[in-house]
Amino acid sequence: MMDKIFMFPGQGSQIVGMAKDIYQEFKEVKLVFQEASDTLGFSMEKLCFEDSENKLNLTEFTQPAILTVSTSVLKALKERVELKPAIVAGHSLGEYSALVSIGAISFSDALKSVHFRGQAMQRAVPVGVGAMAAYLGNNGIEVEALCKELSKPEHIVEVVNFNSPGQLVLSGHKTGVEKACEVIAEKKLGKAKALPVSAPFHSSLMQPAAEEMRIFLQNIQLNLFNTEIVANVDAKLHSASSYSKDILVKQIAHPVLWTQSLNAINFKYPEAYWIEIGPGKVLQGLAKKTLDTSHCFGTSDLDSLLSLIQNLS
Repeated sequence: MMDKIFMFPGQGSQIVGMAKDIYQEFKEVKLVFQEASDTLGFSMEKLCFEDSENKLNLTEFTQPAILTVSTSVLKALKERVELKPAIVAGHSLGEYSALVSIGAISFSDALKSVHFRGQAMQRAVPVGVGAMAAYLGNNGIEVEALCKELSKPEHIVEVVNFNSPGQLVLSGHKTGVEKACEVIAEKKLGKAKALPVSAPFHSSLMQPAAEEMRIFLQNIQLNLFNTEIVANVDAKLHSASSYSKDILVKQIAHPVLWTQSLNAINFKYPEAYWIEIGPGKVLQGLAKKTLDTSHCFGTSDLDSLLSLIQNLS
């Protein structure tokens, strides 16, 4: 029997209508959406399925929406298959979904946390001041060194996402990110393209948001759990004894070590099913590029979820 790795997606995987067919099919999914609506005071169904007010791409709404979809899909999966993951991991925001999945934090507390997290991240840097860009190419080490060389206090640019061996994300001041993209093109190091985001996520400019989150999380309970989780900030395998709320605080203004996390998991579990729980297929793609594995499954729609249930039954 192959081990099961649960991966939970982060911001960028959202799309209007996500999980609607799964919602229509399963009662327990509707109940999770209802709990989310009751907890946050707005209709999670309307946000995810209609988005008539164009809020889904605003980070304070994106984050609880993705958390809700991931949690509800996992609920539907576990109702039909006896399933215990060997280990869990989540990309940025997805780490909260991963914590919910192993009982480390309650769903309602996670909802409140990520809603506040999104607000704090948006407050940290005025709109238009920060920027992010995706880098695609095989010169990641050179790009990392370049960013360190170019980065100045008023023109910060940092590598903040190590997504796969050929994909990095840059973040910081708009001026710093634009300059780095120019130099990458001039030196023919690969392709760098601006991302349509509202803040310079995971850069050191997010430190004010991290401090806000530190205070907020004082009132959130972290429960004991018995399934290991890999943290974004250090790519290490954590048990309940080593995982702390400080990890979630640090995560906001710290790079997402996703490539390193996948490699750490793969070292311990070389033969495993990699299951992406939630919207999109981004993490499956990154796993395939990083680990050269074909054992990747998704749950982004009803067909893929039913196919996975059949495979696991």
